[in-house]
Amino acid sequence: MFIAAAIVSAISAIRLSKYADIISKETKIGGLLAGTILLAVATSLPELTTTISASIIGNADIAVGGGLGSILFNIFVLLVLDIFFRNKRLFLHVSDNHIYTGIIALLLCVVSATGLAVNLAFSIVSIGITSITVALIYLLGMWFISSKQNSNNGNTSAEKSSNISDTKIAINQAIRGFILFALVIFVSGSTLSLSGDAMAQNTGISASAVGSILIALATSIPDAMGVFMALKLANVNMAIGTILGSNLFNILVVAIGDIFYFKGSIWQDTSDEMMYLSFVGFFLTAIVMLIIKRDRTRNTFTYISPSMIAVVSYLIVIGFIILG
Repeated sequence: MFIAAAIVSAISAIRLSKYADIISKETKIGGLLAGTILLAVATSLPELTTTISASIIGNADIAVGGGLGSILFNIFVLLVLDIFFRNKRLFLHVSDNHIYTGIIALLLCVVSATGLAVNLAFSIVSIGITSITVALIYLLGMWFISSKQNSNNGNTSAEKSSNISDTKIAINQAIRGFILFALVIFVSGSTLSLSGDAMAQNTGISASAVGSILIALATSIPDAMGVFMALKLANVNMAIGTILGSNLFNILVVAIGDIFYFKGSIWQDTSDEMMYLSFVGFFLTAIVMLIIKRDRTRNTFTYISPSMIAVVSYLIVIGFIILG
């Protein structure tokens, strides 16, 4: 069931990305921000449905691990592909506009780590202060990025994302297709949570490992495939924009899951490994920002060194979670 649901989620999310791109272009709903939000939601729907389902059944580790684990896996894929395409040195030609998204991602990682480490009892309508803070930062961050992009006329990424689709599907058909595959992902994402919870209970695999590794990998396949195609076409701005935009939404996904978690605070009812995921997410995002700011390197080794450090760090963390 888990494997079948992962395959269905991946295929459906890829189709969603195509329809979301068409909708953002044909309805002219507004530049990079509209494209980023719509595409981020489209490719992150597996994480959203998985987290909500895990929250409803009361498995906080799978709910939080799915969201935070996807952040790590997304960056891992991005940097592995940077090493793979090292001869092209694609990351030396990246727009500085991504720095703003990276700063927001760093801030959300700090807030999520604090929420996981500190007992913050304050809540509003049973929604924890951590979730409220995450939502506010996400919304204000999107507003800030939109303002910056409009003032700098930096709307190229959303326009470039139209290269994903080479068809002229009518807007009404695109909307119907988006809704259809969103419903399919709702079912497959729920199946991922239920089957993952069953594996955790019946195989001896910890729920934190299931959430942060298996489910995170399964729900991040669409992002990985999209990034590979973008880098293959030398569209590094689209690749980084997709990863950072999806990562922002993945943290928001955990906050949304808190609404459906009825046992208390989803941030407090997790194992210690979840807090480490936030710290590593901060570290990996900082490395991505460092890579973005570079404009030259001496040789291939110095070019791939930051990516190598990040990839090894990710593998160590995953090994720690498995052994733990």
